[in-house]
Amino acid sequence: MLADEPVHPDCVAAVDRATALLAEAGHEVVEVPAPLGPEAWPMFETVWYALALAPVPADREDDLLPLTRFLRERGEAIGAARLMAALGELQAQVRRGVRRTAGCDLLLCPTLAAPQAPVGAFAALDPAEDFDRQRRFSPYCAVFNVTGDPSVSLPVGRTAGGLPVGVLLTGRYGDDATLIATAAQLEHCCGGWDQHPAIWRAADSANVNITSEVGRGPS
Repeated sequence: MLADEPVHPDCVAAVDRATALLAEAGHEVVEVPAPLGPEAWPMFETVWYALALAPVPADREDDLLPLTRFLRERGEAIGAARLMAALGELQAQVRRGVRRTAGCDLLLCPTLAAPQAPVGAFAALDPAEDFDRQRRFSPYCAVFNVTGDPSVSLPVGRTAGGLPVGVLLTGRYGDDATLIATAAQLEHCCGGWDQHPAIWRAADSANVNITSEVGRGPS
């Protein structure tokens, strides 16, 4: 939504699977326009820069990551008038987005534009390129930071290597109950998500379903 970025086939397949499961469970699933599009990015970018200006002691500035310093430098160049204009336009676009999705209880889209990125994939980049890559990698979640709608990422899909691929399910503002209930239903339709690497099972844990030698069921 915030970037005109091709979506990886694994992410598309995850959305298709979630769509089919929701339809089988009795939901009516229809296509609707995105609540926000790439045209919202300049305003979002301006606000993001301003948010990076949280107070930091002068003697700790060098401890910040290059990306954070880059964002703060951009933020310092933003005047009050520009920030207020960006906030106002974002709110106007959010309201137009609400009208575009009127009548829908939930929205479904990919969580990311591509499956997992390797650790450190962004850190080695120039800060400006790092920031641009990140917004293209994750152009969906940030939209709902702007709208305030509750969202949950569900690992409905899998890559060929068995890694989880998420879909993002988003509810109406203030209607967290419908979102949580539908997420639980989708989890049930998927047969649960008791898929953890072997290292997680090396010791008993309340967070990982295991079966002990004495036959204890899921913890």
